[in-house]
Amino acid sequence: MRDHISCEAPDMHAVLVGLVGQTIWTMDRRKPNRILEVSADRALVATGQSPDGKPVKIAELQDAADRLYRDGELEISVRNVGYRSAFVGAVLATLPDTVAELRPRRIRLVGS
Repeated sequence: MRDHISCEAPDMHAVLVGLVGQTIWTMDRRKPNRILEVSADRALVATGQSPDGKPVKIAELQDAADRLYRDGELEISVRNVGYRSAFVGAVLATLPDTVAELRPRRIRLVGS
């Protein structure tokens, strides 16, 4: 990666715990996600289509964060980060020193 200095990704379980009750918007700012609760291995996430929440595996989010911090950028697509890609992108965009880009849809890590 260009100006990126590799560093360790944050603990995404801890990040999610800190976001419980908050509305996190998708990268395009069109759809809200609300983290209702976090267990040891899953976050329960409410959306417009699932107001009571659906589980998201924290391991999938941690894998995406690890790749972002290893490579300096990460394509946000179903193919690359899984079915809940919009939520993954939304959470990663909340991390310090990240920039969300829509064309192509990706998260970049800037500085350290």
